[in-house]
Amino acid sequence: CLVDPSALMVRAVFQPQAAAIFAACAAAPPSIGRCGTAWSAAVSQPAVWRSALRSSTPVLSVDVEAAEAEPAVSSSCNFDFVPLITALKVGDFLLADQVTRDALIKLAGEAAVKRGYVYFAEVPRLPEEDIATIERLWLTYSKGKFGYSVQREFFRSKKINSNFDKLFDRIGWRNKDGTLLRWLPDKGNEFIYDLEKAPAGHLPLTSTLRGQQLLLGLLNHPALDRDEFKK
Repeated sequence: CLVDPSALMVRAVFQPQAAAIFAACAAAPPSIGRCGTAWSAAVSQPAVWRSALRSSTPVLSVDVEAAEAEPAVSSSCNFDFVPLITALKVGDFLLADQVTRDALIKLAGEAAVKRGYVYFAEVPRLPEEDIATIERLWLTYSKGKFGYSVQREFFRSKKINSNFDKLFDRIGWRNKDGTLLRWLPDKGNEFIYDLEKAPAGHLPLTSTLRGQQLLLGLLNHPALDRDEFKK
């Protein structure tokens, strides 16, 4: 009864007395206290369990199917991914986007931290394990809709053919008049952080104010060459 019913799907076939107790436990929230109460009631009927133990016929048959696994999280430099995981899990993609930017700056090293942004020449040195984790988290919690690998797939497609203007149109970074969406403290944020409304590949954002080399470096990062990110 310590199995968390919110994380597992359980199908059980057993004697009626046990069935009632198990059902009470499984229907309760994943609380050991409440679960333990249900089993305490069973202990008060020892004859049921002694009989079950003596029986050659299995009293309980349970098939357990694990729920969707959490994405693997690993770092080559002990980076703390909890803030990003937390933001993505609750669907706060605006916060997750900012946390991702901050993460890239920190992963790039002290020079990037001091200047407040990542220089394109630093991108190839970003640790592969950590970039893969960032990508895995974005893909998992956006249901495959957001991530650098999604942007890269579009960028390398025959239709877009590595053309940034066409990419920006495809992922919704440009207005109909051809101007780029803006995200500036004094001019507001025009990007979309709603999973249902945003185009595929819309997030995470990468600044192109200093040119497109930073974005190109991220799209070409070796972490994205892993099989797990290929469709």
